Amino acid sequence: MRFRRFVVAAFLLLALCMAPSAAQATRGLTTGFALDPALTDGSATANNFWIPRAVAAGAGIVRVGILWSQVAPTKPPPGFVASDPASPGYNWTQTDAAVRQLAAHGIKVVITISQAPAWAEGPGRPASAPAGTWEPSPSQFAAFAAAAARRYDGSYPDPQHPGAFLPRVRYWQGWNEPNLSTYLNPQWRRSGRHWIAESPVLYRGLLNAFYSAVKGISKSNFVVTAGTAPYGDPPGGQRIPPVAFDRTLFCLTGTTRLRPTKCANPVHLDAVSHHPYGIGGPLWHAQNADDAAVPDIYKIARVLRAAERFHRVLPRGHKQLWVTEISWDSDPPDPNGVPIAEQARWYEQAMYVLWRQGVSTVLWLQIVDSPPIPNYGSTYQSGIYYLNGQPKPSATAFRFPFVTRRLDRSHVQVWGRSPQAGTLAIEEQVGGGWRVLKRLHVGSRQVFLSTLRVRGKAVLEATVGSQISLPWTQG
Repeated sequence: MRFRRFVVAAFLLLALCMAPSAAQATRGLTTGFALDPALTDGSATANNFWIPRAVAAGAGIVRVGILWSQVAPTKPPPGFVASDPASPGYNWTQTDAAVRQLAAHGIKVVITISQAPAWAEGPGRPASAPAGTWEPSPSQFAAFAAAAARRYDGSYPDPQHPGAFLPRVRYWQGWNEPNLSTYLNPQWRRSGRHWIAESPVLYRGLLNAFYSAVKGISKSNFVVTAGTAPYGDPPGGQRIPPVAFDRTLFCLTGTTRLRPTKCANPVHLDAVSHHPYGIGGPLWHAQNADDAAVPDIYKIARVLRAAERFHRVLPRGHKQLWVTEISWDSDPPDPNGVPIAEQARWYEQAMYVLWRQGVSTVLWLQIVDSPPIPNYGSTYQSGIYYLNGQPKPSATAFRFPFVTRRLDRSHVQVWGRSPQAGTLAIEEQVGGGWRVLKRLHVGSRQVFLSTLRVRGKAVLEATVGSQISLPWTQG
């Protein structure tokens, strides 16, 4: 889901104080990319050019999409066994190549499976429902998930390299944005004069079947829910607000005070994902109570923690929060995007605001802009690289995010993630040079959080080794 028009307005980092209280600085943050063909199409360009740049940027994980309807046969042939990855009719070629290349460069993979083949959908799909979205069969989804998890369990022979095995994939995501009619239908069902949310119930069945199948191949596999889209419609519309979707998914009721309802099949998962695209920047809250942009992730967390307390999410224990898709397009190249310097700042702010609310993994949509075919309005220009391979300021922001915010007249808090291990220096610009305010010992990709005595306006930056963050002007 993308929002391509932005309201650009001045705002202060002090507004971050409105978010929930900060976590300990030792808690980490994994970053990566989501569903970018430049990284996942299995081509030589991906392997030799873009994946190495993702590694250099510090990406730890990449989301690889599997369209079930494209890997599976259009019609199951004789002898077809859906849970067997070697069954006739399956075509894993592109997924094999993507997984092979990413693993060879040391990048973890999270595989997202969505879009059912026609023979795995429910009967009577209306013309208004996109193919692959109508009441997908949980049992067939489980069979396909088992086939995929078995193929990438680390012991499956690589058909392109006799004597070798396909890499292990541990992270699995069942479906995409199930609160949108674009991906799952029906969203609602009518009961008398009222509309009842249907897609969360459908998705609960799909997710539990997916979880059982993936964990059945290896208990150490890690299951992430489909990332929910950030905005919804009134009952009966094409979208269910994500917070309302999650309440139903987790068998909870109420808004100000959450309470459990009867639930014959509580959801099973290891992490909950959301896609908090913002109409404005990373400090802009969603207008409606059950929608969730970047600073509203705490709403998702609140529902999840209630589900944990009431045992409406299994197995018992603390579950992670992920963001498996987020971005803003930049200008250039898109004249309707945000200025390139603003895109970089928004990325850094978003990482901090999400981390502060407990998010442990964030996937930026693209490493490189899409070709503008047929035009910018129908393509994505949110890469940290231009199409010609030149980096944007957001490439530095991705590799070395650094954010400051004023606590009071005398103190400034600094936050960031170091691109390498060593002694990290926080510096203030003084005249034509830089003065070190504080030194920190950091590990590679370690989140740091510190407070400095700084009065008045200051320009700050962080350095470690030869790496330098973007400077931040603190008022």
